[in-house]
Amino acid sequence: MPEDRLSQAADRDGFLDCLKGLAIMTVVAGHTFQGATPDFDEYWPFRVIYAFHMPMFMFVSGMTASFLYQRQIAAGSNVSVLRDDLWKKAQRLLVPFLAWAIVSYFLHPLGDFVAHMAKVIAFPDNGLWFLLALFQCSVALTVATWLIIVFRRCAPQDQALSWGNPWTQAGALIVATFLVNLVSRCIPNGFGLYLARVHFPYFVAGLVYQIALSRGVPAILRPLPYLVFLALVPFWHRTNVSSVISYLPVSWASPRSINSIYVMIVAAAGTLAFVDLAGSIYRRLPVFLERPLLFLGQRSLDIYAIHFHVLGTWPPIIAPILYSLAVSTALRLNSWTALIFFGQRQSRLSQGRDSDFLLREAKPSQSTEAQ
Repeated sequence: MPEDRLSQAADRDGFLDCLKGLAIMTVVAGHTFQGATPDFDEYWPFRVIYAFHMPMFMFVSGMTASFLYQRQIAAGSNVSVLRDDLWKKAQRLLVPFLAWAIVSYFLHPLGDFVAHMAKVIAFPDNGLWFLLALFQCSVALTVATWLIIVFRRCAPQDQALSWGNPWTQAGALIVATFLVNLVSRCIPNGFGLYLARVHFPYFVAGLVYQIALSRGVPAILRPLPYLVFLALVPFWHRTNVSSVISYLPVSWASPRSINSIYVMIVAAAGTLAFVDLAGSIYRRLPVFLERPLLFLGQRSLDIYAIHFHVLGTWPPIIAPILYSLAVSTALRLNSWTALIFFGQRQSRLSQGRDSDFLLREAKPSQSTEAQ
């Protein structure tokens, strides 16, 4: 790979790691605010964070998946690439999902173990639901990728579109994922599929964003997500229909249908604003602050899995993250515990070397392509 392309790729990877680091901080903050008061649904810091933080985390996962998606498209008819990548995703996401469900039971043993595991599998929001939902989104993406590959093979050469155009890639992805989403409606809502359906649009949006808008939202539109989010989030509520809906004509649709659209608009605006803000922070971040943020991003799954067990420690947000990193480091010292709890056979030292390489390659360019 030419040197300039290598530095641009490293810069994008560095930005995504920093973005994941900031994203996991919002997740920990949201769960901390949830435990701050029994009436957390009326607590404004909780409402602001919860209005967008998990859709945003799924959006960022889609941005990260864009590199895997493009590699699979480049592999063409080699179906083994799709199969192998999906197997790695299962190892990375399903193994920790089950492992931490077992840990949760033994830390808080209530009732029968088999009943506990059956409940977590049937209703994943009793465990690390995000991991299972992300795997299901990855399966849907693999099917959509296969559809695109088949279409490209079967389309007449004289009618073939230029795949080098990022908007062509994004358009094909949108159409393919829409078809997959329609077919998925025929599948019963078991094993937490309802959660994947809710978050799949954000996952696809992250993919499209990274493919078609690698330089970020056009400058003239950058203020729009901030304005929309700040205007609408005061009326957001986790369980109730927003008070804004009452001002709309009754003839439009049912209040809950309109509220679902409202919730998606708030989440999308908050996500785009957060990604844009993270890009501004990353471009101005000194190296001594970038290093820990990169590390947080690389350990975002670890922190997500562990921090639930140390919430409430002081100081808030900071202590749960530090305790999670300490437990993560201890578990990653052994390849088997790293595999069981984090789906990776990667040592602490090898991650450090990767991080050092990323810092050396990414920082000098300061490319705006990170967005």
